[in-house]
Amino acid sequence: MNTMNARTAIAALLIFVSSTASFADKILSSSNLVVYASDLENGTQIIGLLGLPLGELSSIRARIIESNVKETATVIEIVDVNGQALLHPIRLTYSVWQWGNLANNTLPPNEMFQLRVYETGGMVGIPLDAMKETAYVQAVGWGFRTSLVLLYEEK
Repeated sequence: MNTMNARTAIAALLIFVSSTASFADKILSSSNLVVYASDLENGTQIIGLLGLPLGELSSIRARIIESNVKETATVIEIVDVNGQALLHPIRLTYSVWQWGNLANNTLPPNEMFQLRVYETGGMVGIPLDAMKETAYVQAVGWGFRTSLVLLYEEK
């Protein structure tokens, strides 16, 4: 089998596997992919929840989700990315870029906004071994998470 046929076969298998979610979950959760930090420094891209490489600018249509709890992260619900309506809204935490036109403005909850954003990511939480050696308790498990950076409101 040549390289192109092998890639096509793998792509077809992945499409089939992803269409049967419980089967895909079992296969994907049983394997641990190792990614070296140096790979990320050398141009390997991470695709975020918006379906775009982290750091790529995009236009979204979204609304701020109002929380009844004071200490929770601010959450935005995205319904459209670059003019494409999403099948299911995506919820992400966000921060506001300090030099954009949103820096001194609070977006009211439940109103739709057209925003220019990028998705970023990083490790959050505290590793389990570190928690064992300290008396620290956390609400978020150790892991990689993405979030949005809101640059400005498009008008």
